[in-house]
Amino acid sequence: MATNADLVFRLGSITGLGMREINGDDTDPYARPGTIAIVVDAFGVRLLKYCRNVNGSAITMGELHEYAADGANVRTTSVANITSGTTTSAVTSGLTADRHDGMVCYVLDNADSAGAAPEGEASIVANNTATAITLEAGYPYSVALAANDDLELVSNYQVEDSVDGDEAWTIAGVAVGVNGVANLNYGWYQVEGPVNADASAATITEGDPVVAGANVVAAFGSDGHELWIGTALAGMTSDSVAATCLVNLKLFAPENSGGTP
Repeated sequence: MATNADLVFRLGSITGLGMREINGDDTDPYARPGTIAIVVDAFGVRLLKYCRNVNGSAITMGELHEYAADGANVRTTSVANITSGTTTSAVTSGLTADRHDGMVCYVLDNADSAGAAPEGEASIVANNTATAITLEAGYPYSVALAANDDLELVSNYQVEDSVDGDEAWTIAGVAVGVNGVANLNYGWYQVEGPVNADASAATITEGDPVVAGANVVAAFGSDGHELWIGTALAGMTSDSVAATCLVNLKLFAPENSGGTP
């Protein structure tokens, strides 16, 4: 099956939330991971996404995070030259256990027959260890994976610390739960609308774009629009003890030019 037979798998819906859910730090997901919620409060309309922290350490309220990846300005982890595989599994090495659960597993290259199936097909990771990827049994590839095939694991709701220079399309959002989110737990991240986010120690000017820094929003300086993640709704001076900035995030449909235009 995989994407060769059906482009939709385990359908969910947009939903609303209460404060108990927003402040959740869930070991087991109570909602479908990746769910989008539309809420409104005294600040205005906000869009939130239910994500999993795979950072390796706890996340705190107000921090900015990116989609988990193995490099800069991508949302993928490359798995080259697998040892063996089936229609629902792959044997490899060097992975971090549980980090890739739920990611899209895309077959980048079929080594034994160039261009043939399952190349170009995608399935979903059910679980991973350091050496094995188990795919969803109900969404198999049309043909078994084999030795030396290349895979790409694509993040869809798995997040980690943002870094300076992240392009907007790789940024997941700001953690909103007062309890933060423990490693490998699930929680809500704001992707759109007004939020008082952790900020860098540099001055941010009202009305200017903001970009990603290390777990924070930062002044855009001379950064191109492919890095812009929102707009400062109010200014912040470099001597701010709180080091937070009220911003309007624009990550639900960010600038997707990719690279310097």
